[in-house]
Amino acid sequence: MPANIYLIFFSANLAFILTNLYGWLLKWFYRPRAYDSEFGRLFPAQRAVGWLYLLQVLELPYLLNIGQADALLYVNAFSVLVFSLQMLVMCEGYFFPEVHHRPVDCWVFLPPLVPLLPLLLQAIGLIRLPEWHRPATFIIVGLLFVWYFWRTIGMALRIGRAMRCVNEDNYADSDDFPTRFGEKIQWLPTGICVLMAVNFFIDDPTVKAFRDVLFTVVNIWFCIYTLNPWRKPFDISGKNEMAVTAEPFAPENQQRNDAAIPADEASFRITDNRYSELSRHLETLLTDERIFSEQHITADTLMKRLGINANYLTEVIQRSGYSSFYDMISQHRVRYAISLIRRHPDRRMADIADDCGFTSQSSMAKAFASQGKETPSAYRRC
Repeated sequence: MPANIYLIFFSANLAFILTNLYGWLLKWFYRPRAYDSEFGRLFPAQRAVGWLYLLQVLELPYLLNIGQADALLYVNAFSVLVFSLQMLVMCEGYFFPEVHHRPVDCWVFLPPLVPLLPLLLQAIGLIRLPEWHRPATFIIVGLLFVWYFWRTIGMALRIGRAMRCVNEDNYADSDDFPTRFGEKIQWLPTGICVLMAVNFFIDDPTVKAFRDVLFTVVNIWFCIYTLNPWRKPFDISGKNEMAVTAEPFAPENQQRNDAAIPADEASFRITDNRYSELSRHLETLLTDERIFSEQHITADTLMKRLGINANYLTEVIQRSGYSSFYDMISQHRVRYAISLIRRHPDRRMADIADDCGFTSQSSMAKAFASQGKETPSAYRRC
């Protein structure tokens, strides 16, 4: 192999291994100080994902024998099997942390050892396998891949079912909607499995180098993007859309699906006196305390402040003239943003958006548009 080609292949594989080590360090040792007390709940899959990143150092035999046929076969088989499992574990731990696995469920990690262990021993020169081991390896790895591929399709469909249950009106900013990440990640495991299978069956060092470059980029993006403390894991129970808190209100879990029922389609549950009391409290939170300026505020935060459940909150909001929690918070944010823009025409729009509780300037622009308002910059010109 020419020296320049060797250096390219070596650099690509080294970058891939180093980014996996970076992912392991990040997943195991990074702790956002602001969320330290809630870290276990907000990042339930960190340790498991870290272990799977660390496993990628087992590509070292190929790094030391770039282009060598036995080492290439080993590392490609390792990639197609371990990456498939890695995607399944990451998605389940991220979206469905309520799943409690039994120790016996770990047997799913054992089948890859059947083809990988002898290939590893041959790659490092400890044994010599007979000639028929290559076709046998392709058959065994192919069968295992089909099994894992089927499981990744099931995971993607499961994420899709969970996304359809999410009531986005419970969130005050479009960037907080939990489906945003789900939409990005839903079919990623399936796509990665297909790419790994193509790489394995072509069995070519050039294709392997392209794969290393691609997945170096993907690893960096995935490590950073999944460290989002505001996302909320999907609840697999089907009784509610999302797992909201570490210790959710008992009545809430059963009632959340009714939260979107319009008040005029059901009998009022709250007496007029109680409604007046809650309405005044809500008005105080909105106008005096400006609760809407808290970024990432959700309906659950407001329920805790008012001491009521989802059904009561929905009724109070709708009897107060708003269509939903999202509509209420958005209206107050937009009105406050307009007042700030007019009082401080020289301030940066990003700072005004931050003061109003929007997660970004683009989110503020979306909120203005959804309410039929002119753009924020148009108010500055008034």
